[in-house]
Amino acid sequence: MITVGLDFGTHQTKICIERKEGVELEYSFVKFNDSKGGLKYTLPTVIGVGEDNRLTYGFLPHNYKGRIIRYFKQSAFCMSSSSNALSQQESLFYSILYVANLLFDLEEQYGQMFTIQMGAPADGSSIVMAKKIATTIVASAYRLVEDVFENDKKSFLNATLQTLKELTEIVEYSDSIKEEYGLLVFPEAYACLKPLTSQGKISYGMSLMIDVGGGTTDISFFTVLNGKPQVYDYFSINKGLNYLTCAEDKMKDNRSLDSNVKNVIEINAIRLIEFTKEVGRIANHLHQKLINEFRSQTNLKIERLNAALKNRPLIYSGGGSTFPNVIRVYDGFKELKVISFNEWNQKAVKDIYEIKSRNLCPILSTAY
Repeated sequence: MITVGLDFGTHQTKICIERKEGVELEYSFVKFNDSKGGLKYTLPTVIGVGEDNRLTYGFLPHNYKGRIIRYFKQSAFCMSSSSNALSQQESLFYSILYVANLLFDLEEQYGQMFTIQMGAPADGSSIVMAKKIATTIVASAYRLVEDVFENDKKSFLNATLQTLKELTEIVEYSDSIKEEYGLLVFPEAYACLKPLTSQGKISYGMSLMIDVGGGTTDISFFTVLNGKPQVYDYFSINKGLNYLTCAEDKMKDNRSLDSNVKNVIEINAIRLIEFTKEVGRIANHLHQKLINEFRSQTNLKIERLNAALKNRPLIYSGGGSTFPNVIRVYDGFKELKVISFNEWNQKAVKDIYEIKSRNLCPILSTAY
């Protein structure tokens, strides 16, 4: 049995393959061909529309001549507006094409004998809508791959943008569609936290997770119940490592899309201050919200809540968690933890020591 863990990210996408033989589990991560002949564990979530009106997905050549489309995943899930100014309908279209490009390769390697588990940006109240959007994207991508192009990736890549617009059907969500493709959708925070909570590495009570990705930073408030994370509040800001390193300016200058941070000195000090302030405002807003709810629902003194929040876990993940100057404590959340190699089932993961040596565990954790 094969399960595909799809981390469809704002800035880059990761895929984990879980194989189950009896009770034994084996994990491996898909490696993508970059534009220089190398292999990477992450694929840029970008689409290039060339001068011939044909599309390229992921890695684009240096000084790419064409229109580059970014942050469509962000807009597809109705998150705050992004710099690409795409409508939600356009973002859904490009998300479908991007996921279809991945499905061609997955079906070539595994046939149709796999299920997809996918993270979606949502809290407890909006996960229903996020699941519908995720299901629409994946189901529409499957239709394009299997029914329209009949698993012929070459024809897909040769199709012009106009042709793809004419051929792409946005499949409306239904329970039967979800069951047909065996798709499971979780809040992204849940997917990342599950290995931690299942191993009892986060104590019961209220905790915060800050996922500093390339394009966005996602902040989740959660508790642990029966060994599983329960995500209650979720916030997303358009400030990730691209913002912290002024990567957008670099990409405009040389059209390069390799904005992965290699050294802590690349993080802009002024932007780091602004980033810290904004995350701090969200943590403070969350704290105040808890106080208001506590007062409205109980007759207990506020000191009880403050005591419950004192020195609570604050978990960091994503590429930003690998840089010490990004890691801060906020409000009562002061027990710092970074998702790392230690939280993985190391014996079951192929190339685990390569992944560890490249400090990729925090980046790959959601897919894992």
